[in-house]
Amino acid sequence: MAAAYKPDSDAVHVLLDKPGVGSDAVGANDDASSLSLRMDKEEEGAGEKKEEEREKWASQKEYLLSTVGYCVGVGNVFRFPYVCNQNGGGAFLLPFIVCLFVIGAPMFFLETALGQFRGKSPLHVWGFCPILKGIGVTTFLLAAIVFWYFNIILAWSLYYLVSSFQATLPWTRCDQWWNTPNCRTFADFGSSSGNADGNLTSVNGNLTFGYGNVTSLNSSGVVEGHWEALSSLNETAGNQSSVSENGQPKIVMAAEEFWQHNVLQISGGLYETGEVVWYLAVAQTVVVLLIFLALFKGIKTSGKVVYVTATAPYVLLTVLLIRSATLPGALEGVLFYITPDFRKLVDYNIWIQASLQVFYSLAIAWGTCQTLSSFNKFNNNVLRDAVVVTLVGEGTSVYAGFAVFSVLGYLAHQSSVPVNEVVSSGPGLAFVVYPEALSLMPLSQLWAVFFFLMLLTVVFDTLLATGETLFTILSDQFPRTVHRHRVLVRASVSVLVLLFSLILATQGGMYVYQLVDWYIGSFTTTIIALLECVVVCWVYGMDRFAEDIQLMIGRKPPMIMKILWCFVLPVFFAVLLVFTLLMYQPPTYGEYQYDMLARVIGWMIAIVPFLPIPVGAVLQLAKAKGSLRQRLRKVCTPDGDWGPADPSIYDTYRAKMVAPFPRQNCFDVIRK
Repeated sequence: MAAAYKPDSDAVHVLLDKPGVGSDAVGANDDASSLSLRMDKEEEGAGEKKEEEREKWASQKEYLLSTVGYCVGVGNVFRFPYVCNQNGGGAFLLPFIVCLFVIGAPMFFLETALGQFRGKSPLHVWGFCPILKGIGVTTFLLAAIVFWYFNIILAWSLYYLVSSFQATLPWTRCDQWWNTPNCRTFADFGSSSGNADGNLTSVNGNLTFGYGNVTSLNSSGVVEGHWEALSSLNETAGNQSSVSENGQPKIVMAAEEFWQHNVLQISGGLYETGEVVWYLAVAQTVVVLLIFLALFKGIKTSGKVVYVTATAPYVLLTVLLIRSATLPGALEGVLFYITPDFRKLVDYNIWIQASLQVFYSLAIAWGTCQTLSSFNKFNNNVLRDAVVVTLVGEGTSVYAGFAVFSVLGYLAHQSSVPVNEVVSSGPGLAFVVYPEALSLMPLSQLWAVFFFLMLLTVVFDTLLATGETLFTILSDQFPRTVHRHRVLVRASVSVLVLLFSLILATQGGMYVYQLVDWYIGSFTTTIIALLECVVVCWVYGMDRFAEDIQLMIGRKPPMIMKILWCFVLPVFFAVLLVFTLLMYQPPTYGEYQYDMLARVIGWMIAIVPFLPIPVGAVLQLAKAKGSLRQRLRKVCTPDGDWGPADPSIYDTYRAKMVAPFPRQNCFDVIRK
């Protein structure tokens, strides 16, 4: 890697003494008393800064691995291939790459630059515009909710992993206590039809993979359509009829029944909580304990853990890809994945889907990227890291698609159905379709272990970074208490998370998970991203932010970045917000429809994390003195604690702070 930029003190002072950054830039409306008051606060903030010793990454590799591990989540591995295929196959890669460089890399650079410059969590990063300090509280709430509900995915994965060590994979059998008379396996279809390959052929004239759909047979007796009922988590529910519309019994695959009746033991609806599924509760306990052990000393421990958890998915994914590539039907699956349909490029929806994939897979505006970058050395090349992380993270999405579609091609070949009949995304692919496909391979237990180990490490890294964000915000807000009792605080929070997350291990837990996952971050993160672009560029000042970056890496950001930050990204996020609200649909889980009360609860889940933003703005205005205009100027001026994380230039920087509103707007900076 390139060496980090190390500015000498003379260069720093020359930069800070430039017109527009010096004391002569202070606006005429700032009288001497207000300036003196700000300087007193600055000295006080500087003193506190010197007292605190913030830990840093032991090496830049730890930061890169932690950030890549966080960004590469379930969505990269299981959602991207599906979205790519549904939006033109190989043709989708063009808008995806465009959105990656126009939206993903610039926003990732902006967020990580803010975190590295301030060297604090999101709660303090927004000190450059105090009226929006509530965004720090919002990111804390988002991190807490994700840390709470996301661990159930790890619990499911851990249970599947343990089950994979059995002599016969339990999701391939129909003689277990959870099975119904309608259960069938691949062997059943092979024997009933006389097909030596075990392909799916006619059974009773009707066949259903999952609870919600009836599948008819064509004249040759091969199953048509509705494999997605097996594959999609949303195509199932716990209170549906066991007979089809024409009175024939619905036939359900063993993998589906294992998931619904054994793993979830799903109830009839949201209000039927039922009992705690004890083995999921045990799995959750193990998961929370592992996360605590990885985080109990902060980045000193988590930075070492990611050497394994961030690299293991690539090793395991490669092993699965090599194995699946040798299977019959794998080539058809891959060709189905990458074959372009250029006609779809004129459809605006494909561009929206590409932008959404980039925005959510890079986890922009959740605060975690800022937190991880806050542990960097001040002069780390954050621009280089932003490019590396975005390329590696989104490149993983494309790479994972080959592994996923190789297996789906094999499954389609074994089932004698087209590949598009087995394509799906999300948890249904991870816990129903993929396990079913792995069970058909020789040495199926081995490949199942590899797959669920990969899934565990992918989700574990996401929770690791989210937990670090949660604890870092607490640490920055209450430094003395949290630093003195770090292990106790983290252990206490972990126990609370475990206790509250037990609701997800109940028989009605899936309905809770679906509701939370449907609404969390539905529009709040888009608003945060929009505010970041507008406030950094138009309130804090593009010229000032560019010089902050120059202090860190020795040069200002490229002109194209400034143009994107100032004009393109604000428009994009505004359009995305409108699109998100207009395209809202009530949550469902298969045939189960959430009632009005459940939807109200869902909207509360969406709105409550957003509330600190307007409430914080009102409180900041109420605390300020003077007329409304004077108050606005004050709360849009960096507070007394804002400044670079490097203590050697902090005092000089604070002494040369610019006026509340920058002298140069985005148009002036770009015209330079």
